[in-house]
Amino acid sequence: MKNANLFFYILASAVITILCGLIYVTTQQSYRTAANDPQLQMARDISYNLENNQPVTDLVKPGTIEISKTLATFTVLYDPDGNPVQSTGVLDGQLPQIPKGVFDYTKKHGEDVITWQPRRGVRMATVVEPVRSDVIGFVVVGRSLSEVEKRVSNLTSMILLGWMASLGCILLHFLLSRIRFKNQ
Repeated sequence: MKNANLFFYILASAVITILCGLIYVTTQQSYRTAANDPQLQMARDISYNLENNQPVTDLVKPGTIEISKTLATFTVLYDPDGNPVQSTGVLDGQLPQIPKGVFDYTKKHGEDVITWQPRRGVRMATVVEPVRSDVIGFVVVGRSLSEVEKRVSNLTSMILLGWMASLGCILLHFLLSRIRFKNQ
């Protein structure tokens, strides 16, 4: 009887742990993938319009927003070799430069959705679209992940607290049942 009861408590703890993990992973992935939605739409639209000979100046107005300090979406156009041509924002006063390997991947696979960390403390949800054009080779659209990361941090705290409270209840029930069993 003791082994059966102990097995029940271990099994209940395992189920609670698995459910908390599942809730965390599902919600975290929902937060993170949703962070790409505006960029996907914008990058695909700009790529399509560039391929249909719409002027670059109509699609991407040059800007000077500092992308490390804003939540605004930014767009960067790159030539076919991966050199920045025009951007709605800058990173530390310079046109943002995505690693060349990202462009190689995009050429082969048609689109790349990445988390780009150009420097410590700056993480961007970024979409890279190829463009079939002589002048523009790639459209990159990104935005800061800072708010998403705050939500994930809050989620982590809530799940951890719920997991610990659930395991605490199981442990309390186990201890109370042992005391009751000894007193009988």
